[in-house]
Amino acid sequence: MRSFEEDLQAAAAYHGHLCTGMFLGVRMARYGLKLLGIDDPFTFKDLIVFVEIDRCASDAVCVVTGCTLGRKRLKLVNYGKMAATFVNLATQQAVRISPNGYINMPEGVEPKEFWSSFSDEELFIARKVSVNFLPRDLPGRPQSNVQCSLCGEKVLDGREVEKDGVLLCLACASEPYYKEIES
Repeated sequence: MRSFEEDLQAAAAYHGHLCTGMFLGVRMARYGLKLLGIDDPFTFKDLIVFVEIDRCASDAVCVVTGCTLGRKRLKLVNYGKMAATFVNLATQQAVRISPNGYINMPEGVEPKEFWSSFSDEELFIARKVSVNFLPRDLPGRPQSNVQCSLCGEKVLDGREVEKDGVLLCLACASEPYYKEIES
């Protein structure tokens, strides 16, 4: 396992700067790995991590654990909370870690010095949890591959819906997050 400094440098290089989210994300990921007994996350292929925010800490968790969206080992469930759940698929053990909400960094304090002054147990709340997975949510080859009847795009892993007897992607079945414009 890399040292804390190495993880922090790698996270900062990936993210582009050091901030409170980087310090907490690196510490959170290292604590989660420690609690699950994972020494080298880059060779351990049975780790899945759920992050609950699309901010700095999630980049740090990704870098420290080696879990990515593309490998289906990083999952975003955006609750807007700086929290993450670490799951060992081999043992079915899982732990959800969130910062102790009563610790706030005062203005004008150097972040690294401040966040380093707490033990993991003081800084975080760790709870044993269980996580249920559908086969389509696990790493590996796609479980299914269908074509949307309306737009023609491929839909993987059972993310399609049936509406009026036809298979549709989620965007065609409801309101997509994007709106097409004329060129």
